[in-house]
Amino acid sequence: MNRISKIAVLASAAILPMTGVGTASAAQAATTETTTASASIPDGFFKPGANTVVKRTASAVPAPTSSAASARAGYSLKNINGPNEVCGTTKLQKTSGAGKTTLVLTVSKSVSAELSSEVAVDAEVVSAKLGFKVTGTTTVEDQTRYEVPKGKFGYIEAYPLYDMYNFNVYYGGHNKGASWAMRPVGVCFNQWTD
Repeated sequence: MNRISKIAVLASAAILPMTGVGTASAAQAATTETTTASASIPDGFFKPGANTVVKRTASAVPAPTSSAASARAGYSLKNINGPNEVCGTTKLQKTSGAGKTTLVLTVSKSVSAELSSEVAVDAEVVSAKLGFKVTGTTTVEDQTRYEVPKGKFGYIEAYPLYDMYNFNVYYGGHNKGASWAMRPVGVCFNQWTD
């Protein structure tokens, strides 16, 4: 099953119909809880589209560190889903030009990791569980080339690429809600002509 199919299955599972008020089965509740963390992309981010060239510059995530920090704090993360590639909407750089030409855009920018503030959780707990510092910064750098045909005007816009992790935050064994964290891993180049 490809990534798009998996997302579609998870999204459809997240909106299971309930057969009555308070009568959902345990299996339905577990499915809904599991997919709650993976059902949507937060505001300020988008899935790479047909006109987006994704270039990764970061290596794989290091192995998670000891979960002793999370146990001491009383927090735990469950139903972790990811990494899934998303692009940020903060423009890093752009260029444009009339064809016939080759547009070249080189990007080297420092980008901060992102952690949702919707559900309170200690950033160190999330960092320990996911294996990267959720309050750190990373330099993302890469280059793209885009051929613009004669008679057209071309554009390139660069945005940060993230690996997004969705999860449920538990404190003292109780589910506090769905949250997410993002690690900068490269550049999304949106390229088009008009």
